[in-house]
Amino acid sequence: MTAADIAWHMRLFAQGLGHQWITPNVLYYSWESDLLTVTRDGQVCEVEIKVSRNDLRNDLLKPKHSQGMLLNGCFQVKPSDVQFTRSEAHEQERRARGEATCRRPNFFCFAMPCDVYRKPQPIALPPYAGVYTVDEEGRVFEERRPIQLHGERITQDDLLDLARRMHHRYWEELRRSGR
Repeated sequence: MTAADIAWHMRLFAQGLGHQWITPNVLYYSWESDLLTVTRDGQVCEVEIKVSRNDLRNDLLKPKHSQGMLLNGCFQVKPSDVQFTRSEAHEQERRARGEATCRRPNFFCFAMPCDVYRKPQPIALPPYAGVYTVDEEGRVFEERRPIQLHGERITQDDLLDLARRMHHRYWEELRRSGR
C-alpha cells in the first residue's frame, strides 16, 4: 500500500466524519503535513502517513515530536549555524512578535497499513498521537484516539491561506501536466 493510497482512504474517512477541509501535502506549520483536515467547528487534525516501521521511527526523530513542538507548543531549536526553512522562519518571526507557542494542529495522528502497526514489538508512539490503520480493502480503523493538544480554532484568514495554497497547487499541477 502506498502513501497515496492511505491518503485517499483517510480523506474519505475524514469526509465521512464531516470534516470540511481536507488538504494533502501542505506546508502550513513549521513542517509539511501529509494531510490536514479541519472539522466543522474549526479544529485542525494533522495526519502523518507512514508506509513502514522505519518511516515511522524516522518521523519520531523530527523536532515536532523530539522537541515537544506538538505536545507543548515549543518553538523549534536549531544550532546557530543551521538556517531555518521559510516556514520555520515564519514561526520564529511569530515568536519574536511575542507569541508564546508555535502554531500546531489541535489533534495529531499517524495513519499506516494495518500490518505496520499491528506487528509484534510495537513502536512506542507519543501519548498524544492517534493511530489509524488502513487494510488492503481500504477500510480505516481507529486504533487509538488522538488527544486534544489545544483548543484554539483555525482562523478565517488561515482557512483562506489554505484555500490559496490549494488553488496555486492546482494551477501548478495543470501547468506540469501540459493541459
